[in-house]
Parts: sequence; C-alpha cells; structure tokens
Amino acid sequence: MTDSDRTESDDAGCVECVKDDSSTNTDRMEPIVDRAREIIPGGAQTGLRAQAYDTGDVAFESASGATLTTVAGEQYADYHLGFGPIILGHAHEDVDAAARAAIDDGVLYGAGTTPLEVEVAERLVDLVPSVEMVNFCNSGSEATYHAIRLARAATGNEKVLKFEGCYHGWHDYVDVSVYPPANRIGERYPESDGMLSAAVKNTLVAPFNDPDAVEEIIRDHSNDLAAVILEPVPHSVGCLHPRTEFLETLREVTEVHGVPLIFDEVISGFRHSPHGIQGEVNVTPDLTCVAKALGNGYPVAAVGGRSDLLAQAGGDNESGVVISGTYSGSLPGLAAARETIDTIVAEDVQAYLTDLGDRYRDGLADLLEDHGVDGRVVGHRSIFSVQFGVRGEPHTYEDVLGLDEDRFHAFASGMRERGHFFTPNPYKRHHLSAAHDETHLESYLDAADAVLAEL
Repeated sequence: MTDSDRTESDDAGCVECVKDDSSTNTDRMEPIVDRAREIIPGGAQTGLRAQAYDTGDVAFESASGATLTTVAGEQYADYHLGFGPIILGHAHEDVDAAARAAIDDGVLYGAGTTPLEVEVAERLVDLVPSVEMVNFCNSGSEATYHAIRLARAATGNEKVLKFEGCYHGWHDYVDVSVYPPANRIGERYPESDGMLSAAVKNTLVAPFNDPDAVEEIIRDHSNDLAAVILEPVPHSVGCLHPRTEFLETLREVTEVHGVPLIFDEVISGFRHSPHGIQGEVNVTPDLTCVAKALGNGYPVAAVGGRSDLLAQAGGDNESGVVISGTYSGSLPGLAAARETIDTIVAEDVQAYLTDLGDRYRDGLADLLEDHGVDGRVVGHRSIFSVQFGVRGEPHTYEDVLGLDEDRFHAFASGMRERGHFFTPNPYKRHHLSAAHDETHLESYLDAADAVLAEL
C-alpha cells in the first residue's frame, strides 16, 4: 500500500521487539498468564492459541496496523494475524468506523432482515462464482456444519468425503484426519477425544491431489455419499497447491453422481481473491464457506451456493433444514464485512499482497540456501510457511510428514526475540496484511538471516 493508505499508528509501527523497561509493565505479564492458567484450560481459549506459550508466556493488550503489543509493552510485527482474518491490518480505521456505526444503531434485532444483510449478501453473490443465495453465521466451523447439513438434506445420504490435511472446523462431522500420524495415513483418524463414533464412521478420507483415488471413492459410494468437502488450497498444513486435473476431476465426478461439492474457503476466500480460489482455478463448487478475512477480524461467516440447496433453509413449512443462530447476521460483523469487501476490491489489495508474499518467499528461500539449511518455503499469495527438514514442492499430506519441529521451534523463538511474532506450530503459516510493507519485509529477512545462521 502507499504511505497515504497507512494510518499514523502504522507508520510508527514496530518492526523490532521493543521492551518497556519499567517494572510496572514487565511485571504484569506473568500474573495475567498465571491467572489465565488457573481458570481457563491451557491458559488460552483454544489449544492452538496456547501454543504461543511454547516460545514464552505472552498476553497481548492491543494491536494496530501490523503491530501487536503485549501487556509488558513488548511490540511485535504480527505475522499471525489471528490465524488469518486480519487482511487490511489491525484497527483499520474505516472498518472499525463502520462497525461502530452499526453498534450505535443497535447490535441485534433478531427478526426479519436488515439492509446490511442484503447488501453483504449481494456482494457475495456478485463476487463469488458459486454463490446464488447466502446464509450468515459467525465462524468457519458453523459455515461448514451448515453446508454439510444442507448437502445431507438434499441427497438423503450421510457420508462425507474429506481429504487428509484439510481442516474444516472442530465439529464431529469433519474433524478427522487433519494431522494423522504416518501409521494412520489412509484411514479415519479422529482429531479429538469425545467425538461421536457414528460421525467418524460416516466420514470418508482421501489423499489430496489424487484424482484416481477420489474418483474411485465417489464411484464406490455414489449411493450413500452426501458431500465432498475440501480446502481448494489446504493451508492447515502450510500450503498444498491443487493440481488442475485433480480439481477438474473432482468437479466432473461429483456432478456425474449428483454429489454436492463444498469448497471450504474460510481461509482462502477474500484473503487470496474476492472471487475465492474457485475464481482462480475456474472450478465452481455447489456450496462455499467463507469467514476469516471476510470481516477483517470481526466475527462473521457465511455459507453460500446453489439456490436450490440454500432454499432448503427457508424457514417455511416446505423448507426442512434448520439453520439457526441468535447472533447470525450480527450487524457490527456485517458492517465490517461490507467495508472490508469494498476496500479489498477498490484497492486491489490482493495484487499488493501477492507481490509482497512473493518477495518474502523468495527472500526466505535464498536465506535457506545461503545458510545450507535443509528446508523449503511454501505458500500462496499473502500466505507463506518455512518448513524445515523437507524439500520439494508438497502435493499431498504425506509430503508434509517429517517436518523438523524442533528446528522450527528454534526459528520461531529466535524470530520472536527479534520482534517478529507467528505461531510456533510448524504446520501452520504466516499471514500478511495490507499494513505490512517494505520496512517489515527488510526487517523480517534481516532477522531470519541472523536466526538461520544460528540453527
């Protein structure tokens, strides 16, 4: 983005860790984290959030632009971005102003519709190729849950086919074989205790990017398969680029057998393109789930797709699918989504972030080679990951097995010490926002150069 696009706080934003030396601030961190551990499982709202403690206890207090600030006054250039929703930068002036205006008009009506619902739905219909109708919700997990229910109702079947390495939320329908160990490849691997055994049994698993395997499974289960769901670019394992033949075969075979195809674009939608990955690859699913970057950090998500599928949730006597939620269509979230979408489109944010992402990836790859470190850099547009102990472009989940987790942890620790924050989970990813710029790039690569020299 140009300097005029950045706020005053962005220009002053941190690209190196700055510690407040006052004992008052420094002493705040430990008690807060200790209190959290006493009353919150793991000391954070999810296990993945608690992984931040792997590189040292941390409690954040504020964020602006590309900068996170802790309660101790430490500032970090943020590459986590809340697992990816922050596409325009933290505390974006126009997005936050839109949300505040919605708050002033009352945050929840809970009956009928609102102009905001209609306006954001119209934008999704105009931009996303598969979307003819829209239902709003509050998270990606809700969106995939609703999409699968719609598909089951339409087909009368129960089984769902998903792919190894793809994450579609925490619910029992699909929290299977996201990160299976090597000895569980090719079988159902529940990711959580307490999952309903019948749900796991009704989840089929296939290798990503294998058109022959997926064609065989769909053919063999054509009479009991309700849906096929996938991340068109799986980012829960860094990045797997889909082969054209795989996606085209998937679309062709599901159409032949009348099985709804669901694209989970919770991560990719509005981060990589306002048209989603489906717009890039020219493969149109039957249902699409979006969230994260849709609202630049505000809780808003949606399931959209074919009118005949969405109409099942119409709420009248002839509509049999229940899609409900007290806070679905929350006005602050929708206001943030409208402003985020309009900004992304008007400023061509993805073009800027694609170029910036290429430079991060190229710079990191050069540093790995310069230091003789065994590893690779993967990613797409505004997402990138460095993976140690492996080489070559990954195409399947099996290509991600064998990561050097200890080396990644050391890298994450060293980068955090130098003022750059990202989750220390080696299977996750860095994100960029429109608030990141040349200064952040140079500082990151300088820090990575120093850290890699020590690995």
